[in-house]
Formats: sequence, structure tokens, C-alpha cells
Amino acid sequence: MQVPTSTTIEARSKIASDQVTIDTVRSVPKSVSQVGFWSAVLATLFSIGYGITLIVTMISMMATATDTPSGWRGIEAFVASFQPIQMLSLIPSLLLAPTFVVLMVSLHYYASPDKKIWSHLGIAFALIYAVMASINYILQLTVVRLGIVNRETDGLAMFVMGNPHSIFWALTSAYVFMNLAMLFVAPVFYGGRLERWIRWLFIANGASVVVSLFGVGVDSPAIYLLVSLVPWCIIFSLATALLAMLFKRIASTADR
Repeated sequence: MQVPTSTTIEARSKIASDQVTIDTVRSVPKSVSQVGFWSAVLATLFSIGYGITLIVTMISMMATATDTPSGWRGIEAFVASFQPIQMLSLIPSLLLAPTFVVLMVSLHYYASPDKKIWSHLGIAFALIYAVMASINYILQLTVVRLGIVNRETDGLAMFVMGNPHSIFWALTSAYVFMNLAMLFVAPVFYGGRLERWIRWLFIANGASVVVSLFGVGVDSPAIYLLVSLVPWCIIFSLATALLAMLFKRIASTADR
């Protein structure tokens, strides 16, 4: 690979060691690197936060469990046993939705011209995910929470997470569109080792759309959480953490 003499010594070193590509060093504006870095960092924190809050919620629910049979027993029983901590994991999930869109837009400006069709498709699917997820979690944190607190239960059964056939669980299929967004964006990563790792993690996350659809199809929220969201949390967090490293490396290389 021929490296132009105008490229800095630091950049030439990283290109030679296969850490970044010449095209990446040349074409990514500083603002894109900065926005991409911080959105990737926040996406990582929110996805890890989701995993932590989910574990905390499960431990809390098990600690306060009674001998009452599990499963959906109607809205009155759900309201009577409701604990606010059940909604804790919705907060990082809600914050992740707009952050993911910003990250996808950053990747669109990062992508080389011949691959922008893939990043543009990624943005389209990311927007579908963000709209569905935001509506779902805002409804839960406002309408559903206030309805439970004020014992306004008319029609609430179709919105609460305790009902496996509720609108809440239908809208969790938003993550199918997130998976598709990452699958379409995967081809924009090429060249260095770090980029190849990111590409394969994006493909793995995208391929998990099959698992997500299975989890929805078996009509069991517990199975959906186990076989879909748990692996997603791990793969997604790794992918976005590596993205943060990539944007940071690009910015530092361009500056030197």
C-alpha cells in the first residue's frame, strides 16, 4: 500500500501496522469523530446499564417474591404486586434509542462513498427502532406508571409489561429493526483489525434477528429475555465499545 508523504508520521505508522486505513484518516472530519466517539461511549454505557438494572430488578423481585402463582393473573393482581423497580431498566433503554440514531448517522459520515448506501439503510432501520422503542418506554414511564399509582386500571391491561400479550411486548420487537440496522451497516467497516472486529460483531448482532423473532414467536417473555436480549446486551456493548476506540483512534491520528 502506497502511503502519501503528506500523511503524518503517526498516521503512517498506524496505517503500516494495519490499525487504520488511509481513506479513514483522510476523509473523516473531526466533528464526525467526536460525535461518533461520544455516541458510541453513551451507547455502551446505556446497554451495560440496561444489563445491570435488569439484574438488579430480577434480584429485587426474587427477594420479595411470595407464594402467589407466577404468570399473568389480571390487571388487579399486577397492580397489587407492582414495584417501581420493575421499570428501572426502561430508563437506559429509553436513553439508548436516540443515542443509537446519532451513532448510525455518525457511521454514515464515516463510511466511504461507495458504501454509504449501506449506512443509509442502517439509519432507516435505526429510526424505526428508535420510534417504536421511545413510544413504548415513554408510555410505560408515564401513562402506565401513573395509571398504576393512581389505580386507574381501565384499559391498562393491554399496556403493562406483566401481560405477555400486551402492546409493551409487541413494541419490544423494535430490537429486530436495531439488529437489521447493524447488519446493513456492517459492510462499511473494512481495512484494519479493529474495523474487522467491529464488522463481525455487527454481523453477529444483526444475525441475532432470527433469535429475536424466535423469542417473540414462542409467546414467552422469559424466553425472549434469555435467548434474545441477554446475548444482545453482550454483543452490542462490545461492538459499541470498539466503535468508541475506532473513532478515538481516528481523531488522535488525524491530529498528529
